[in-house]
Amino acid sequence: MKICMMGSSFADPVKEIEFAGKHDFQGFELALEYPEATPEQIPRKSKQILDTFSRYNLVRIGHTQSFVNICDFSKIIRRASLKETVKALEAAHRLDISFLTVHPGFLWPVMTREKALKETCKSLEELLKVVDLDLILGLEILPPRFFPPRGYVSRTEEFDVVFSQIASQRLKLVLDVAHASFPESDSSLNFIDKFYEKLAHVHLSDNLGQRDDHLPLGAGRVDYETPIKEIKKRGYSGTITLEIFGKDRDYLLMSKRKVEELLR
Repeated sequence: MKICMMGSSFADPVKEIEFAGKHDFQGFELALEYPEATPEQIPRKSKQILDTFSRYNLVRIGHTQSFVNICDFSKIIRRASLKETVKALEAAHRLDISFLTVHPGFLWPVMTREKALKETCKSLEELLKVVDLDLILGLEILPPRFFPPRGYVSRTEEFDVVFSQIASQRLKLVLDVAHASFPESDSSLNFIDKFYEKLAHVHLSDNLGQRDDHLPLGAGRVDYETPIKEIKKRGYSGTITLEIFGKDRDYLLMSKRKVEELLR
């Protein structure tokens, strides 16, 4: 398995990639987000980003915007969200990124779950058809207490709907172990049992059981060890991104060491 670092969108992406390389991460997940790494900013930063990726021989992963809603009840907002996501796909392609984490959208109280899933599937099908890019998209498990506070695409039956409707081999699963730790979500082990063949990427962080805190591993209540041991036993050889946010990067490096110990 390759341990990757999630960069902060509030920092210069070149410096973030350099940090990952200098501290022996094997990959880097670039959040194509405001304020420092929007798709509009990538063209003028692309040479430096590409050079830095190459210098450290890092696996390249993209992460689409968190603010878009590809299943919104408003057609105008859905179309705008798709347009912004396509910009992120194009920016990632420019950086030789072939895999991106995508979000299914948010379930507002005015929508039924069935209607939202229908719109999510339609939007994902459109994104997969973006010509000439041939990207692989990883659909991320959402935290069930995310705003708005209705669980959406945090249970296996919802992924069943998506994967049964979209047969593309370019649509995969991103297992976020922290998101799957809440009682309203299905567990990481349930997702692994049900969709191991679809598993393409893993996110790791910790939380205190109330919200998606992105704490260092071991600082909260998330059992991250059991899922990692399970995918290791099954022969998973893909990527794991540490989504540890904070000013003191020692906590990120400590979390990296914990994962390295599990993988030995």
